[in-house]
Amino acid sequence: MEPLKLPTELMSLYRSKYKKAKLATLIFGDYSDPYLVFSDFFSVSDIKGHLMELKKMYRCAMSLRSIKSSPANAIYDRELFSNVLNAAWVIDQTGIRFFQVGNQQHYTGMSGGGLNNQKITRHLTDIEINDPYLAIKNVFKKVTLDECQAALYEWLKLAFCKSEFDEDFKGRKRYKYIVKILICCWWIYEKEICKLGQVPAMANGIED
Repeated sequence: MEPLKLPTELMSLYRSKYKKAKLATLIFGDYSDPYLVFSDFFSVSDIKGHLMELKKMYRCAMSLRSIKSSPANAIYDRELFSNVLNAAWVIDQTGIRFFQVGNQQHYTGMSGGGLNNQKITRHLTDIEINDPYLAIKNVFKKVTLDECQAALYEWLKLAFCKSEFDEDFKGRKRYKYIVKILICCWWIYEKEICKLGQVPAMANGIED
């Protein structure tokens, strides 16, 4: 999909924030529009597929087991997750919601899949379900973008080489924060970009 030509002022604001996102990535690296990142992210895989890949990387790192199935995909997935974290952070920093961007029909795409209510409510409060932007803000109040990106890097590294685990990355907090951000981005995509106005009741949630 060709990047949308945003208003000059908005594009400048987005670019200035992306420059502050510490980790530059190759995939979607030339995008200055965070909502276009969401659209392309969910064209690669649906939300369940993304969460499964994140969980596989995290579990292999925790147990110091090497990723044996499609290891190259883990590198690609980590790039995707990094881009989405950057996009979510830029949206939070700018405060610009999707309805304020304009030319919304440009973004419309296929659904990013579904999660059951139990999965959604496990990670989001009722208030956050109604306002996923608030949920993203709540995450970045507890953990920085740098810390999330560092955790992704550490998990990927440990999933490829068995070494001692840095205590700073042990435990489930950062994993849960990243899962929450992915779910929020999916929810914004489904609710606003795909214009699906209600929580999908289809598909089974991913059990932790």
